[in-house]
Amino acid sequence: MSISAGSRPVSGDAPEAGLPFTRGAGQWEVNTITPTLRNTVTDADGDRSNLTFEVWTVDANGNPDTKVKLTDANPYGVEVSPYVDSGEKASVTIEAGRLENNTTYLFHTNAYDGSLYETSWSAWGQFRIRAGIDLALPARNASSPNPNQGIQPVSYTSTPPLKVDDTAPSALTAEPGQADERGSGEAEEQCGPVNDDGGQVCWGKPIRQLTPDKGEGGDSSLPTRAAEASGGAAGYADWCDDDLTLARATRTIACENRKVPAYYRLDGDVQATAYFLFQRLLVLDGVNSFTEHFTVKPISIPADFARIQLGIYRHLCKDGCDPVEADPAAWKGKPDWTAGDTHVAWIASGYTWDNSTPDEKYTFTPDVQINGIIDPVGEETIQTMGYQWSLGGTSGFDTIRCDTMTGYTTAGCVFPNYAPTYTFNAAKHPQAAAHAWLIQQALPNHPGSKVDNKPLYYLPGGRNGDNREVICDVTGWAKMHYDSKAMNTSSDAPNCDEFAFNATYNSGGMPGGKQGGLNPVNSGSECVQSYSTKVDNTIHLRNLPGSYTSFNEVCGRSAISGSQNSGSMSAFSSGFAKKMRLMDKDAYWLDTGLAGDCSVADMDAWRCTMTVTQ
Repeated sequence: MSISAGSRPVSGDAPEAGLPFTRGAGQWEVNTITPTLRNTVTDADGDRSNLTFEVWTVDANGNPDTKVKLTDANPYGVEVSPYVDSGEKASVTIEAGRLENNTTYLFHTNAYDGSLYETSWSAWGQFRIRAGIDLALPARNASSPNPNQGIQPVSYTSTPPLKVDDTAPSALTAEPGQADERGSGEAEEQCGPVNDDGGQVCWGKPIRQLTPDKGEGGDSSLPTRAAEASGGAAGYADWCDDDLTLARATRTIACENRKVPAYYRLDGDVQATAYFLFQRLLVLDGVNSFTEHFTVKPISIPADFARIQLGIYRHLCKDGCDPVEADPAAWKGKPDWTAGDTHVAWIASGYTWDNSTPDEKYTFTPDVQINGIIDPVGEETIQTMGYQWSLGGTSGFDTIRCDTMTGYTTAGCVFPNYAPTYTFNAAKHPQAAAHAWLIQQALPNHPGSKVDNKPLYYLPGGRNGDNREVICDVTGWAKMHYDSKAMNTSSDAPNCDEFAFNATYNSGGMPGGKQGGLNPVNSGSECVQSYSTKVDNTIHLRNLPGSYTSFNEVCGRSAISGSQNSGSMSAFSSGFAKKMRLMDKDAYWLDTGLAGDCSVADMDAWRCTMTVTQ
């Protein structure tokens, strides 16, 4: 093409980089590895012009170092913009894989009007890529089996269902009389009468541990039971037969070990102390019944006691729940001890409840009263003093909820203050797992994280999808922001993955106040914005270009594979929710099944390589 005698086009002197086209510390701060570069171009003749863009790495002194090959479409490796009118901005978007995250670059432009080239390059523009989110996902294993949601870990921390009132979005503390966060409430000393000689026997307050790795009451001088002497109602909860003095549970078994002192006082002064370990095991093993296994393990009975006899006096349960007292002959091991004797004795008793009314739920707190006959040496009168379990303190695992709701195959019971764990099949659905992992780890409300003690609270139906509509706005959001290469197959469609889940009170779409939403927002645009994209045969979860992530958000939405989004929750309703008998406001945890090796994990960037943990 011949060169005319007209005016040459000229690049602007302030080239710009984005998204989001924000400057800081003398450079453009870009939050995507596929940045848009732009500059104005003018032509005195009014001709339409384009711009050629070159990008260079930066050396230690801030000078251009190495030219970056931006494309294979031409031998120069430069990107060329479409033509624009004189005075307008011409722009190009750099394709994925050409530029590196957490890296500084320089770029400049050269104009061309179809006849004449600009005789020099524009001023340099500097930008730094700091993509706030860049999770490199493991390769998908389409044949990975789903986790068994019926297998649940033992917990020593009770997590009660959500409490909602008119004055605050949530009240997460336990009801009066329930356990605190350590699983142990207030306890009372239980004493018999003072006899004519001034003698009295008492059961002291139980000595408990705070956690499995912290000692009993902080006093290592207290006697402990020999390991070889353990035993009792074996076969039901071997994890409780370690004699650690804790309340622990699964969704259907609760167990508490208590180290309880028995004092003999004379005129108010303690003369001798015996120690017992009481184990109470509640097993929800029937459709309209459950069982208590009560075990007595003497720890030390000094010679000051001639004899100590124990027995079940009676069980207590509210209307609709009926104890079935066991015959005293049902004791395994005689509940009768002399000084130095440490044999174990235990007995099983039952409870039944009325499951004849459909669509009802009941809350029971079964209790047991124990006979105690304690005969100190030298006392002519036997001291009689019983022990009531509830007066020795309460734990959140003392409460049983039974129901006949039609959503379940049969009636049944659970411990509602035990929060079960739903586990993703992260190997099969890494995109959905990575999104949940990011929100759990990076946001201050940590939805569903057991480590952070931030449970999810179940909301059946998610307000009939209204929560999802708030977060995902319209069904077309994911279609506007997805990468087709990140879909599983050609028939896979993008989907808006919201987290926390729409069927929780943690959802950003759930209104606060009386409705109980914990993290209400007006729109999904207030959440962390991300999408899955494929780069060099690896799927990444990245922040949506142009969106700003502060990591102070309370929710997230992501444009990911629809089959992975739906597949990650396929075992929830029919498997997990039904097996755990989840009801409105019940607490549960989410195990994403992923771990991240993060080069940066702070308040403004999460760049991690993800691995499957199952």
